[in-house]
Amino acid sequence: MDLVPISIAMLDRPTEAMRAATRRPRSWWLPALLLVAGTAVSLWATAPLGVQQADQRTAQMVARVAARMSAEQAQQVRQNSAPMTVQRYLLTGIGGIVVTGALALVARGAIAHFASMAAGGNSVWGPTFAATTWSLLPFFLRDILQAAFVLTQKRLIEHQGLSFLIASGNWLQDSGNLLYAALSQVDLFALWHIVLLGVGISAATRLGWRGGLLLAIVIWLVMLGVSLIPVVLGRALGAGPMG
Repeated sequence: MDLVPISIAMLDRPTEAMRAATRRPRSWWLPALLLVAGTAVSLWATAPLGVQQADQRTAQMVARVAARMSAEQAQQVRQNSAPMTVQRYLLTGIGGIVVTGALALVARGAIAHFASMAAGGNSVWGPTFAATTWSLLPFFLRDILQAAFVLTQKRLIEHQGLSFLIASGNWLQDSGNLLYAALSQVDLFALWHIVLLGVGISAATRLGWRGGLLLAIVIWLVMLGVSLIPVVLGRALGAGPMG
């Protein structure tokens, strides 16, 4: 099966698609490239509104920090606060996803590889890494759909995933809320990713469907925990909500 049919088959024939992907371990480059492309499209679509939002939030953060300083220190902080530009917004966003995304790809593949062997599976790095990378394809579709939403509705998506369930309406408070940050990553695309990851691990390591799905859930929880580290650090450094 060629790469394009593999991509399409992920929608309705995930088991067959994952088996084909594991037989072509070097095929991981296609979903990785699509992830970067999806991020680029999403950033391009959100850039005008995103820059406005970034400037507004930066001003609020500066005012909050300046309130704890002397007048001279506060003035220096305000002068050093440069406004966001579209170019900076795009370069920072794309650069960030390339660096952190590459690290996350390797980490996810390594966890699946070693954990499946510990569980009695027969894992080879190439096929397992390819399967874990292909399992991220739903996030490419999420980026494209969200970009379409922003372009048609002319507004940003305020709360990602299920975070709206506990949103306070104050972004400063929400930004330091661990539960809010965790729920922001829970949606149908994340569930789809977990299912694909379970199928992929099963196809690559012969663990069986249940073993693959259980390991997929564990990997997703581990990666979720890692993604919450910046929120924890922000709270520890006083960037969370003021008590």
